[in-house]
Amino acid sequence: MPGQQRLVLDCVIFGLQRFGGISNYWARLLDFAATSPSVAPSLILPQRLMYSEFDPAWVRRMPVLRERLPVVVTRFMRAVIPESDAAFHTSYYRLPRSRVSRYIVSAYDFTHERYRTGIVRFAHTTQKLASLRRADAVLCISHSTKRDILDSCRDIDPEKLHVIHLGVDFHTFFRDGGSSTDNENTVLFVGQRRRYKRFDLAVEALRQCAHLRLGIVGPPLTNLERAMLRASLGTRWQEFGPVDTAELRRLYSSAFAFIFPSDYEGFGLPVLEAMACGCPVVAANTSSLPEVGGHAARYAVEQRGESYASQLDALATLSIREAAVRNGIARAGKFSWTKTFEHTFSIYAGAPRIAL
Repeated sequence: MPGQQRLVLDCVIFGLQRFGGISNYWARLLDFAATSPSVAPSLILPQRLMYSEFDPAWVRRMPVLRERLPVVVTRFMRAVIPESDAAFHTSYYRLPRSRVSRYIVSAYDFTHERYRTGIVRFAHTTQKLASLRRADAVLCISHSTKRDILDSCRDIDPEKLHVIHLGVDFHTFFRDGGSSTDNENTVLFVGQRRRYKRFDLAVEALRQCAHLRLGIVGPPLTNLERAMLRASLGTRWQEFGPVDTAELRRLYSSAFAFIFPSDYEGFGLPVLEAMACGCPVVAANTSSLPEVGGHAARYAVEQRGESYASQLDALATLSIREAAVRNGIARAGKFSWTKTFEHTFSIYAGAPRIAL
């Protein structure tokens, strides 16, 4: 269609994650790109797809270039771009092999730099910094991530860093999730349980709240984790495993609260998802989380189990809980994928930076 921006979307992240915040964001981007009148998109897909919610409709709606080598190799290789006049947006720090009209990078967090060591950290950081320096525009998912970039890459031009918050499916999915009471005493922990996610703090907080139980959503528990849970909580815990979006909505909507004690996040999308379902949030007062949760979340004073336990205890007061639900719904309503991608598409076209 005349006037459309030609766009190549590098979907390498779908070969690296089965589920996760980055894949969720990229999936929503593809939904918008497939129906937007302002762009003519095509996709680069990894040889093997890992993402559990990949939509075959994307392939029917947009031309696809399928990579022939395994993603463990191609993730560090420059991407082959079929159209030289196209804008190129990579999901995970890949450079284009040939000239493009505009090179756009999404920047999420600095977890590798903070928590990984050795060759894994070196390879990831080298690729990331090269990508950030070469990009025409860097889309930062939070002001916290923008600060991390400026601290780690002091020679970068700050004018090309654009803060574009993620969104939540507030009106179409998460709002009004139901009134089930089967988990009304359950505090949910959702996602990965790597060291910096501080699953240990969630367990310790629940150990001190004898009237509550811990619900765990995410990868299967290890034997070591089950032993820790039995020792700390007895039978006051339940493993839900990985769940689809509809089941996650049900769990959020029926839970007592959502606990997010992470030491570090680039954004913290589960905070918005929980709030949109009317689930009170108790979170760490670190990195991007206050930026996302605003005054609607309750924050631990420090990274100690008793700080989280005291916030959970406060939610047992009806007036405090009702205010948390009401404020959370209002806060989630301020973040929409439509707003996210309207801003993103203006960057594709080279429009002036939008002040936030």
